[in-house]
Amino acid sequence: MVYFREYACEVSDFHGIKHIAGKGGLFRRLFWLLCFLSALGVFLWQTVLLFLFYFEDHHITKVDVSYESSLVFPAVTVCNFNKYRESALTEDDIKNVGIHLGIIDEDHNLIYPTLYTEEFQNKIASVNWTGVEEDDNYNMTDFQLRTGHQIDDMIIECTWRGEECEDEYFTHIFTHLGNCYTFNKYSSDSDLLTSPAAGPANGLKLMLDIETEEYVPSNDLDGGASDSGVMVMVHDATEPPYVKEFAMPVGPGFHTFISMRHESITALPSPYTECETDGDIEHYDHYSLQACRIECETNIVVEACGCKLIEQPGTEPNCNPNTTHECAHPQLVDAIHGVSEFGSCNCGSPCKAEVYPITMASTKLRSAFLEKIFQEKTSFDHNASYIEENVVALSVYYEALNYETIEQIPAMDTYTLLATVGGNMGLFIGAGLLTLVQLLEYFLDEILSLCGITRDNERDEVAVFCGCRKKNKTDDSSKSPGDESNTNGQPLAWTTA
Repeated sequence: MVYFREYACEVSDFHGIKHIAGKGGLFRRLFWLLCFLSALGVFLWQTVLLFLFYFEDHHITKVDVSYESSLVFPAVTVCNFNKYRESALTEDDIKNVGIHLGIIDEDHNLIYPTLYTEEFQNKIASVNWTGVEEDDNYNMTDFQLRTGHQIDDMIIECTWRGEECEDEYFTHIFTHLGNCYTFNKYSSDSDLLTSPAAGPANGLKLMLDIETEEYVPSNDLDGGASDSGVMVMVHDATEPPYVKEFAMPVGPGFHTFISMRHESITALPSPYTECETDGDIEHYDHYSLQACRIECETNIVVEACGCKLIEQPGTEPNCNPNTTHECAHPQLVDAIHGVSEFGSCNCGSPCKAEVYPITMASTKLRSAFLEKIFQEKTSFDHNASYIEENVVALSVYYEALNYETIEQIPAMDTYTLLATVGGNMGLFIGAGLLTLVQLLEYFLDEILSLCGITRDNERDEVAVFCGCRKKNKTDDSSKSPGDESNTNGQPLAWTTA
């Protein structure tokens, strides 16, 4: 401790340390020592808590609301609950796919004849099945496209912001529910539709005929025919729909209003959350929960069956009817339920997402009134009873012309950590960054002194500080240069105060 008193009295900026090494009795020095150690202890305790909090990777959520003059309208995908139309099934369809769908048995008899129309029963009974050949490579894409519900038959009326919809507003896609139609799907060839105001008048309105008389009670994809209506999914225009799991059901006989909001979500990646920044996506432009589920299920089906379903992306060959229903569909159902032996789809939420939370409300349609309106203004010629069982009215619109920006930010970043530690250091012990440099210099001097290396004598050059050392009074004016004697003829000396 060769330089401690000099460091404490002349160099250090630590609060109270000069009182510990300077003038004063034992009690005064012990008092200041206790105060300094208490302040140092509180500072170190707070510093440990800060570092523990920093490495626990906490985050906070910042929510901001932005108001716009117009908002991009999302995509709206609509699918009929029913996958195949009874009247569209041909003899070849029944021969190649009918057994797999649970329509006929091996003897070509209807399994549940009372569930079909009399016309269809007569059609099946009149076929000479020995003359119908079975095709092992039956074209399932053509089968689904042809037998699924057609957009021209489904849409009775469509308006966008009060004007009649144009054909290019809708895009056909295949999903697990067969033929589906997406309104306002992203395309590089055209701009997305925008809504300049909130409310039903500035959104999409659809009048749909779900054609319940065409429903086929198949067992396709672990589903039956117990429900009638459509599945509706509101999603970002650049993302694929995953209708079977994420869509909402809408029943006939009602006008359903879907009001929505736009939220832009930005989450922090690992280690703050488990969101996905850039998942292993091959067939889509960017990662999304839907894209991950679709590609994961595709990989499971391809690995298990050596082919894929027609609605799944990729270059692998489409499964034939037998493989579709005996391998691909069971594997897909297992994958959806998370019990497939070929893996599980652990898809995390994306770190960046555009979502559209919806609120649904419905009111009963005036069937008798609509019967008259349809007869006068459209080619839809059905009675009130049919309307009540088959017509779905749907309005999709923004509830307000604003969007929320939800962003996760670190509760404490590196800059905040250093600033807080520095503030506590100044508050409790009066130290700063350069004070730490002084402390390092002091320790270096002490270490060098232990090795026999001392600094040049600087004590004659420092000012007398806090009574640690004092110079004898001399009359230097009577001394010649180089004379080191005092008035008593003794050499100049430093004495302890």
